[in-house]
Amino acid sequence: MTVLPADDGRPGIFGPESLAELPRVVSDLSLSRLLLVTGKSSFAASGAASVLPALAEVATIQQWSDFSPNPSVEDVISGVAQAQSFKPDGIVAIGGGSALDMAKLLSVFVDMSPDEIRAAIRTNTVTGRTPALILVPTTSGSGSEATHFAVVYIDKEKYSVAHQSLLPDFVILDPSLTESASAYQKATSVIDALAQAVESRWARGGTHASQSFADAALVDLTSSAALFVGGDSPSSVLAARGSYLAGRAIDVSKTTGAHAMAYGLTSRHGVSHGHAVATTLGAFARVHAAEAARDGGDLERNLDSIAGLIGADGAQQVGDRLDEIARQLGLELKLEALGVPRSDLAVMAGEVNRERLANNPVALTESELLELLNSCW
Repeated sequence: MTVLPADDGRPGIFGPESLAELPRVVSDLSLSRLLLVTGKSSFAASGAASVLPALAEVATIQQWSDFSPNPSVEDVISGVAQAQSFKPDGIVAIGGGSALDMAKLLSVFVDMSPDEIRAAIRTNTVTGRTPALILVPTTSGSGSEATHFAVVYIDKEKYSVAHQSLLPDFVILDPSLTESASAYQKATSVIDALAQAVESRWARGGTHASQSFADAALVDLTSSAALFVGGDSPSSVLAARGSYLAGRAIDVSKTTGAHAMAYGLTSRHGVSHGHAVATTLGAFARVHAAEAARDGGDLERNLDSIAGLIGADGAQQVGDRLDEIARQLGLELKLEALGVPRSDLAVMAGEVNRERLANNPVALTESELLELLNSCW
């Protein structure tokens, strides 16, 4: 086991079988009552449930998993009611991005009423948290364990709650927990992480630090993605590390166009988040490459850097290479094949997440977004 794969002192450990250290971490933080937030099936399937006996020796545990894959405000309110009844001094999440996001939201809304929670989500009003927060991802893709924001839906509209208090007190990054997922689950997770790294590299909000994280993530993810999805155990270490580094990148830069478009595709048509991101990522890259060919500058340099890291033959081929990687992972990219009627494209273009779209390096009008979606149909 090693410290987390970023040399900046964030508390956590990284390595196969590192979940076994969770009881020690709980003791070190002097926690005695734990609300354990888990996925409905991933907790047992990943092998994470094996830690329960040792964990029960150091703390009283209440487990909760009654929330949807794309957490809603109603899910948050239900979880807060659980927490208010149990009164935990620590919240531990073991699961995918939804479980981690849910734990982060509960940790900052635990003292609020339902109306206060709705208002806080809509206005992104967070003042801090009281319970300790420990995050243990069972997928390599969301990067939620590394970011200071969490996604929640109100009436199918996506909100991002952001505050430094959503960063955990401790992260356990155990690649062995990711190996039992299906090939599709692995593919959608790892392509989400790769998209985060790509988008962070060209984001308006990018910095030297975020681009360094993104570059390191792309090296790990490009070399491991196909092997990881195919069931190669050693590659899970690179996939987990790359996912964490991609999370570190978007924690600074945020995501851009492909993520902005994905939220509606998930909420309206049920396409898994990572898969939804993949459907337009290549198209956004081609739009950016066309702009870079006209104006050059930072965008062209960023695309050239991405090309070198993912094995594309220059900036103009980044989009095609990204599509190729997604298809190699078994992901269908055509919106028509995913059950999206052509008549819905205009609605999707109009409902795109404006906050994330504003971070895109190329400004796109609604009609230009519709043209991009048509190219993906």
